Amino acid sequence: MEGPSTYAAIHPSATVMPGVELGQDVEIGPYTVIEAGAVIGDGCRIGPMVHILGRTEIGPRCKISAGTVLGGEPQDDKFHGERSLLKIGSDCHFHEHVTVNRATGEDGVTSIGNHVRMMAGAHVGHNCTVGDHAVLVNGIALGGFASIGERSILSGNAMIHQFTRVGRLCMVAGGSMVTSDVPPFSIVTGAHPVRWRGVNRVGLSRAGIDADDSAAIRRAMRRIFGPGANARLEAEALTGSEIAAVRELSKFILASKRGVCAGLLKR
Repeated sequence: MEGPSTYAAIHPSATVMPGVELGQDVEIGPYTVIEAGAVIGDGCRIGPMVHILGRTEIGPRCKISAGTVLGGEPQDDKFHGERSLLKIGSDCHFHEHVTVNRATGEDGVTSIGNHVRMMAGAHVGHNCTVGDHAVLVNGIALGGFASIGERSILSGNAMIHQFTRVGRLCMVAGGSMVTSDVPPFSIVTGAHPVRWRGVNRVGLSRAGIDADDSAAIRRAMRRIFGPGANARLEAEALTGSEIAAVRELSKFILASKRGVCAGLLKR
């Protein structure tokens, strides 16, 4: 072990291999294994039977519950043992039996932001990016290279296809199968195709978006996802908006490689 010598508690049955960097005031529970190359930030609380593999960097004050595996090899046939990384920010909470894989590709990174909560049985695949304050509810699965925006909530057992993006402040309904990009500020439900259902007004309010900007977002999204609308053409028309959030929405749609979720059904 390297680094400071002040630790709160390391259970005698835990295995902390030489080459691990431990911060101060770290707790490590029974039968946990931390492999060489891992970096554990100050104040982390690591429960029993956790496995943290090498080249995993965990920021301060994270809580990791029983049975979680962080930094495992990518579930990817293109991975051939190259050095890659799992990087986790501060103040995250990983509940029981969460799995997060490190990246494919030399120096590739799987990135988890700050204040992220992943509930029991959630999985994040290789090369994914999860933004600050995101919540991944029980049973969530993210395929490789998926991206989740800050403060988005993915409800229980939703699946996010590889390379798919979910913008910030989104709400994905439980059991959804997301195979197309979800623009910021959206509520989406269903599968094959996943459909836009409305604006995440609660998310906008919690994020402190003011009333004028919130109204502009709602108007823009009604244009983009109205019955019969062409999302890309409407996004192009909004590129010059005076509202930064509307420009963000437009930019996200125009940058989509997979296409965005389907709009409302015609009535």
